[in-house]
Amino acid sequence: MAKLYIIPIPISENTIEQVLPAYNHGIVKELRHFVVERVKTARQFLRKMDREFPIDASEFYELNKHDGYTFQKEAIEALKKGNDVGLMSEAGYPGVADPGSEFVAMAHRNNIEVVPLTGPSSLLLALAASGMNGQGFTFNGYLPKKDPERASKIKQINQTVIKTGFAQLFIETPYRNEVMLKDIIAYCHDELLLTIAYDVTGEKQKIKTKTIRDWSKSPFKFDKTPCVFVVGK
Repeated sequence: MAKLYIIPIPISENTIEQVLPAYNHGIVKELRHFVVERVKTARQFLRKMDREFPIDASEFYELNKHDGYTFQKEAIEALKKGNDVGLMSEAGYPGVADPGSEFVAMAHRNNIEVVPLTGPSSLLLALAASGMNGQGFTFNGYLPKKDPERASKIKQINQTVIKTGFAQLFIETPYRNEVMLKDIIAYCHDELLLTIAYDVTGEKQKIKTKTIRDWSKSPFKFDKTPCVFVVGK
């Protein structure tokens, strides 16, 4: 019976060999059907993985160009006909802070086996490197863009950490990372810890945990590179 493979994509450029095992290559090179966030990025990944990959003989179903996710019926039909399908996002792990979960749910409803392949997730890597509570944590996704909702959410995160000790993870659009840090400093308790996990697995990777008071004295210098924020104690 056909399988749906969840294919992790390197978080940073030029790290395929560093973060993806050879086993994944063996699986992916045999696939000819892919559900992807963007066809262009998917093609680039496949070419980097294998210069001889038969792109023109492959079928791509793009997540963000099919109204009402109608593409899912086509991809499910491919699976029902016995074709294995790969699910890919732009970077990182599909379905975890990335698109794809709806299609995985549809695969389960159609009794299709789902196989997650090993690979990088910036969230788990950031949490593991933070030194914070890995037994209890919450990923909050993107926080609200504007006040008062944004301030209210950060204050809520602050209270959750104080009451439970659970680490709180969230992300921001890279060009707003500096504003995010200022808001965390403004609305969180000085003695709580903040991890900034910057360019995880990339050439510029920096992962640092300090008290919010210490961050206020020596702010992180951001550029337009993705990072993960972790608040805890």
